[in-house]
Amino acid sequence: MDRNKKDKKKDTPSAVDDCADITSRYERYKKGNKKSQFPQIKYEKPPHF
Repeated sequence: MDRNKKDKKKDTPSAVDDCADITSRYERYKKGNKKSQFPQIKYEKPPHF
């Protein structure tokens, strides 16, 4: 019984490993996702602002 429980725990990644994997994938996605980048629009502020 105890061996089966230990084997199941090895199959699932820990939360820290899973989060690190997702974070690194997102960083790679951001680098590869170079859409047209325009400068930020500077709107005129109303006088009361």
